[in-house]
Amino acid sequence: MPKLLFVCHANIARSAAAEVLAQSQLGDASAWSVESAGVRALVGEDIDEVIAGALRERGLVPPPHKAQQVTNSMLDSADLVLAFESAHRMWMLRESPKSVRKTFTVRGAAAILDGIPRRAAPLAYLSNVKTSGKNEEFADPYGRGPDVARQAIQEIDLLLSRILPGIDALPRTARSSTQAIRD
Repeated sequence: MPKLLFVCHANIARSAAAEVLAQSQLGDASAWSVESAGVRALVGEDIDEVIAGALRERGLVPPPHKAQQVTNSMLDSADLVLAFESAHRMWMLRESPKSVRKTFTVRGAAAILDGIPRRAAPLAYLSNVKTSGKNEEFADPYGRGPDVARQAIQEIDLLLSRILPGIDALPRTARSSTQAIRD
């Protein structure tokens, strides 16, 4: 079973929300497993209540969550690792240099996958293309109020609607009917 790992700072906002949103988009029948962690996780903490509220407003019920620290084992076992900031990506690459070909920022992966050739093997394609490095940061919504949380949830959802079809976790044809945000 292929594994997708989302990583942010504390694993209580962006990566935890991405896990919920990805699982919702993928559905129960997906071959992909989804997990989240943090580079400086608030281990054992639940998803931030404001972020959880923004997810509930979209009709999603966040399952019980316990923030966890990203480990080398998690990085090694993941098929794709998506970080929310380039600093998170660099931290993970220092910890596990062999993860370089499967570790990207969320925005970087979306930008690469927007241009994937129809017959390309997605994970192989990703591992051989470099990102521009521009506009890849995703600001942390933690502690910035409900409006910022709603905006972050919407943006993560839109980015995932570009990434998941791009890695064949969802049919690529779904991409044409999805609103896309452009970097």
